[in-house]
Amino acid sequence: MPELDTYVGQRQSLRGQTCTVRFVGTVEGKQGIWLGVEWDDTSRGKHNGTHDGVEYFACRSQSATPASFLRPQQEWDSRRTFLDALREKYISPQDATNAEIVYISGKLAEEVGLEKLASRQAKLEGIYTLVLERMCVHHRSIDHETEEEISRLCVGITSLDLTGNLFETLDEVLHLCRLMPKLTSLTLNGNRIHVASDLAKELPTIRYLSLSSTLLRPAEIAELCAICPTLVELVLANNELSRWDQGLLPASLQSLDLSLNDIEVLSDLQALTGLPSLRALLLKQNAIALVAGSESTRSFLALQELDLRTNAIVSWSFFDKLPAMCPSVIHLRTGGNPLYLDLRSAEGKLLTSEDGYILTIARLPHLQTLNYSRISDKERLNAETYYLGQIAAQLSLVPTSQRNEMLGLHPRWQALCEEYGDPAIAEVRSATDIDPKSLAARLVRLTLYTCEAGLASSKKLPWTLDWPKSLSIYTLLGLVGRELDVSTLKLRLTLETGERDPVRTTQNDGPEWWDSSDEEDEAVGRQQWIDREVELVPGTRLLATYIDGQEGTIRVELR
Repeated sequence: MPELDTYVGQRQSLRGQTCTVRFVGTVEGKQGIWLGVEWDDTSRGKHNGTHDGVEYFACRSQSATPASFLRPQQEWDSRRTFLDALREKYISPQDATNAEIVYISGKLAEEVGLEKLASRQAKLEGIYTLVLERMCVHHRSIDHETEEEISRLCVGITSLDLTGNLFETLDEVLHLCRLMPKLTSLTLNGNRIHVASDLAKELPTIRYLSLSSTLLRPAEIAELCAICPTLVELVLANNELSRWDQGLLPASLQSLDLSLNDIEVLSDLQALTGLPSLRALLLKQNAIALVAGSESTRSFLALQELDLRTNAIVSWSFFDKLPAMCPSVIHLRTGGNPLYLDLRSAEGKLLTSEDGYILTIARLPHLQTLNYSRISDKERLNAETYYLGQIAAQLSLVPTSQRNEMLGLHPRWQALCEEYGDPAIAEVRSATDIDPKSLAARLVRLTLYTCEAGLASSKKLPWTLDWPKSLSIYTLLGLVGRELDVSTLKLRLTLETGERDPVRTTQNDGPEWWDSSDEEDEAVGRQQWIDREVELVPGTRLLATYIDGQEGTIRVELR
């Protein structure tokens, strides 16, 4: 192909890979003229316009490697006009007329209506969607005759897909669109177009517009959408957008797709809350982890559908705060978030993703579908009662003084209690408490000692051991006697309770027994106390009838 004059902003295609010329000139340390290009596929480049510490040009993409230096003498892919691409993609009358004669088993196949069909295709009759994807279409200026031909062929076209072509300005695209009076859907994905600031003529029929991978900024997008006053659906996926803080979109907009961008906080989109008809917001594969930042936020009052799949949600607080910003959401998609990968119950049990979805349903009372699955009344009942039980289990693990703080993590607690009643909350046990169902709860630690000289010489005492509470006193006495090698008839076991009782004083009864005096009051003030002791009488009574706790002290004596 003949060499083209190269200029900054020019769109080119090299072996099927499209790029934009960002620089024409010399490069330090290299001879001759070089082209600095920004690839649409950012993985093909080697730098971002800065080479050996020198910035030669800036790229639209924020990637580290969208750019390369190329020599101007390249075998660039051939360009096509819109009309050439249209004729190449869709059959022309000449192709049908010169079609090869077909024989079947030596007989000529009858071609009934073939020329009529070819004639209809040549006029694009019955064709309403044009797809001219990646055909190196470049449409700068056309003559009046070409315009009439495009208008004649495309009079019935309602959908046009121009993904990945070589358009340089929006005017080129708009000029084509105005030749299609019935056009309602326009796809410009993968084009790097310059949006002029003097867009005067409207496209009143466009209802669907896709600008994915165009790297347009919010202000440019808003400027383009301003000429589409009846726009209903807008797709802005994969545009490296991190927030939307400027640019008004048409009030007619009902669906907005911001998937595959760099949004981290949902409230960074609050400039879009003013769209009165916005029903669906698709935010799949962003980096969203928070509902709101530190600034006050406005709400998406009309929003009913929200797609949050494959984001960075790691905390239940996100869903607890979501209703404040999106109070009308009834259709939600949340799969692929880190929160569902390591869930545990209040007791520390590992939960599945399905358990996580159940807890999501319970936290959002107005939700009708989750991940495309409709929520039945039974599913909601099970989800909310399960969640209520989990809250109660968490409360049972903290002291009473900390329960209000814990309830602050569960905004739906009060509503759930009103719906299903207050759940039973187990009292928290201290670290030293023993589970009454455990084996340890059925044992008692006894310390046996003696003050008898004859027994004190034995190396067996003092003696501490865990004994079953179901042990009878007779058996206990036998075990002690055998251990000390003393007959059980000669032993006495006395349980020291650790409690004290007052000593009763006996007064002589007489005619003046009821009199009181200072001396008697003084005697009462000097009342004496003695240690309470219980003799363990040999028999079938169990040790548990004498000892309530987990420890006891027994004095061993000779009778």
